Amino acid sequence: MAAEVDRNVSSFPTVSREEMVEALDRVLGSKYFAHAPMKQKFLRVISEFYLSGRAPELNEYLIGREVYSRDDSYDPATDPIVRVGAHSVREKLELYYHKEGANDRIRIEIPIGSYEPTFACNDPRLKEPQPVGVDSGEQDRSSAALTEVPGDRSRSLTLLWKRPIPLLTGGVAILLAAVFVLLYMNLDLRKAQAMNQPPDHAGYGLVWQPFLESEQPTLLVLSNPVVYRLLNAGDREAVSKNSVGLPPEQAAQLTQALKDTFAVRNSPPNPRLVLSLDTYTGMGEAIGVQRVTELLRTAGKNILLKRSRTVSAEDLKNHHVILLGSVWANEWSGKLALQDEFSYTSQASIENHHPLPGEERVYRSRFDERTGLLLEDYALVTVKPNISEGNVVMVLAGLRSAGTEAAAEYVTSKTFLNELNERLGQMADSSGPPKYYQALLKVGVENAIPTTISLLTIHELSGQKR
Repeated sequence: MAAEVDRNVSSFPTVSREEMVEALDRVLGSKYFAHAPMKQKFLRVISEFYLSGRAPELNEYLIGREVYSRDDSYDPATDPIVRVGAHSVREKLELYYHKEGANDRIRIEIPIGSYEPTFACNDPRLKEPQPVGVDSGEQDRSSAALTEVPGDRSRSLTLLWKRPIPLLTGGVAILLAAVFVLLYMNLDLRKAQAMNQPPDHAGYGLVWQPFLESEQPTLLVLSNPVVYRLLNAGDREAVSKNSVGLPPEQAAQLTQALKDTFAVRNSPPNPRLVLSLDTYTGMGEAIGVQRVTELLRTAGKNILLKRSRTVSAEDLKNHHVILLGSVWANEWSGKLALQDEFSYTSQASIENHHPLPGEERVYRSRFDERTGLLLEDYALVTVKPNISEGNVVMVLAGLRSAGTEAAAEYVTSKTFLNELNERLGQMADSSGPPKYYQALLKVGVENAIPTTISLLTIHELSGQKR
């Protein structure tokens, strides 16, 4: 997704553009990609965007259009082809650098949680030591030196003195071989120890520090609001009795929107709606779960996932918590300690309680006047203490579901995360960067998918309680 952040290939000063192009050509021409045209195209497209300084534009929707020729109806939320393709390309790159490209100077990777490739110098690999043996010709010559010729004992003794004794030569060879074996075992041991070392969390910065330093798993709370769904033949009489009928005009609109789906085909001729307590979460929230889970798992951290309506105050008290969805979808998003700088209103807007110069008092979603489709949303990344103040709560929430998805992407995508960490660092005072804050995001939306994300402002949250 596009961001208002400058980014180009000069971010890696030790690798020239020519070297990057050569590295890309080697990979694309390897046996792992030569006969896989779609994987070739995927890697070529994202690399060309990177090399042309357009890497921040890379997102799931764009790749779906550029690589897989998806049309305007393409919805990454329901069509995972880009995520599946990225996983497959990562696997092929790993195989290539493990085998054919093991000695390549430049290594191309696609970090998990991002579609932006990286080009970095690859450390030379340690070669497996070759076993040390005894040259067979030398062994034969040494053996000949021990053969006593009758009548020439003095010559035999002279040869014995001048040539290596086979027993000594073999002993030295065995000793050297043992040394190399021990060295090799030591390298394996060091590799094993390195694998058991805790992951390096430095790259995640201030934003994720509390979650990554904790020994307890993070509690991830998925929005689970009450909505209406279509009545179906499997519902019991008690449910059917409380269903709501639709006027003909609304019933026609619903049928037209759902088209020939299973739910429509298996509903009564006159559609009726019933309350659903456990079958809904927004698509943005669901994708947000995937992004956050992938980041934490990559960092070696465990996760607990719960629906918002099953979460208790005790859950929040005992864990670092990440809440997905605003108060409209996740009740817990509005029940936490500090007084917010930004809050959600009954008008489905975000109110700025202390506007700084150039900031608005109220931020509202923008829609297409003709179709009613969402064009622009706003979202908040809020970090504050939880109920007991012993742990931290992060709330990722937009006015609409697309905004929530964008907030989750902002804190998990490398480019955006670097921007947020840098801005927090710039706000540091004598006591350090702000521990609790709210970051306001502006989100461009197309076909219900966030396409651009920009950071408008960050407000520090003071210690004043509600």
